[in-house]
Amino acid sequence: MYDLKDQKNDQILKNIFKNLSEHEINFILKMSFIKKYQKGDLILNKENCRDAVYILLDGIIQIGYLSPSGRFHAFNYFSEKSPINLLACINEQVIDYDYYAFNQVKILHIPIAIFSKEIGHNNALKQDALDILSLRMQYLLQQMKFLQVANLHQKICKTLLDLSHQYGQKHPLGTEIRLKISQHDLADLLSSSRQTINKEIKSLTSQDVIFWQYENIIIKNYEYLKYQINRI
Repeated sequence: MYDLKDQKNDQILKNIFKNLSEHEINFILKMSFIKKYQKGDLILNKENCRDAVYILLDGIIQIGYLSPSGRFHAFNYFSEKSPINLLACINEQVIDYDYYAFNQVKILHIPIAIFSKEIGHNNALKQDALDILSLRMQYLLQQMKFLQVANLHQKICKTLLDLSHQYGQKHPLGTEIRLKISQHDLADLLSSSRQTINKEIKSLTSQDVIFWQYENIIIKNYEYLKYQINRI
């Protein structure tokens, strides 16, 4: 069961359900539970996407699909402390991609029966859900607009900049990205080939914009990345 004494997790839920009273939050949480996942564990797919509302409390999730050869292709990484399958739980549509734990992940499970009952008569919860989905839609539209007009070099610059904002930590050379991804992973994110990505990374490295060795990435020149993005 959910530990109401855990103030960190309690605050996460209050940040998500901004329009709910403390009493309403506590009622939902008393009916929920927390599950931990280890790196590589399958968290969510079309089979269980509507069993419960899954709220990420800690860790990083890979979102993608398995190819016929059995290789997992990630097209997004998710670390925002918020619901990860809210739309599927509301519109009753199954998802056609998979969520895997990229590292140790902690998920709050709100049973779908409890969530559906509450959202059916609670206008405050409806507003919270609408706010979350609206913000995500706005972000997706911005991403689509950028991807339509940007070239590959600009897409790489923006991806590295976004990753540094989400997973960056200070380093003597600049900002180190804590998310350990390979050039193959970056190619999946940008729907490109590893060979093409490798060529672009070599160019950025030779210009001293980044340091990249295996899965260790350090941003050394933020201004260059910003300049390339702002050229659009």
